[in-house]
Amino acid sequence: MRPPDLALHRTRHSGGSLAWRVGGIGPPVVLVHGGSGSWTHWIRNIPALGESHQILLPDMPGFGESEGLPLSDSLDPLAGALLDGLRTLIGERSFHLVGFSFGGLVAARMALLARPHVHRLVLVGASGFGLPTSLRLPLKSWRGLAPSEQLAIHAHNLHVLMLAGGVDDDAIQLQAANAQRARLNSRPWSNRPILRHTLGELSLPLGAIWGGCDAILQDDLDRRIAVLRKCDPACPVEIIEGAGHWVAYEAPDRFAAALLPMLT
Repeated sequence: MRPPDLALHRTRHSGGSLAWRVGGIGPPVVLVHGGSGSWTHWIRNIPALGESHQILLPDMPGFGESEGLPLSDSLDPLAGALLDGLRTLIGERSFHLVGFSFGGLVAARMALLARPHVHRLVLVGASGFGLPTSLRLPLKSWRGLAPSEQLAIHAHNLHVLMLAGGVDDDAIQLQAANAQRARLNSRPWSNRPILRHTLGELSLPLGAIWGGCDAILQDDLDRRIAVLRKCDPACPVEIIEGAGHWVAYEAPDRFAAALLPMLT
């Protein structure tokens, strides 16, 4: 996969440095990756989004090339570090926020801390609703295995959690690199009702995109949408059929067609 034409910037937070990829021209859009990820969660979306927007893709603290931050009972240190870095890059300009999975929780906290500057918060494959679940996905651990065995495990986990269709070599390589660099376990945070509670404090336009085959959904999509529309009754929702949890990677053209109208 050819790397997109993005500039690398580094900003500072209390634990060290924060890595950003920045490109495109137009209104700013911040895309916050998911758990065990990095900016590469959006790698297939950059050309379409960069034609009309300035896109800012951070590695959250504790992921990718960004140094970590200690967390206790709140994600606000992550959100604050991202907002501080964002101000360094774009000043006091307003922006859109897009958050994928665990990144949606962090993006929601960012929106709460920077409400006057956020045009819209778009949640992709959102977690953090705190709904009752019996979901137990058969994920496997890759740690301690030989490199060739690790790749097979990453392919398995992608098939179980992230992708509804075929798992290609690019996805496996991205997943392997991201998992190796992830120092923050996001899953316990995603299982808490952080998003639902945060939305109860927000009053701003929302948007939502899910893959129709998202593995984290348990016949509870209507309940999730109801939570969003309690905050924003006009919240647009797009379901991309045939795609899984990592919908932005699996169906990039349809994802861009769903997202871009929400950013206008």
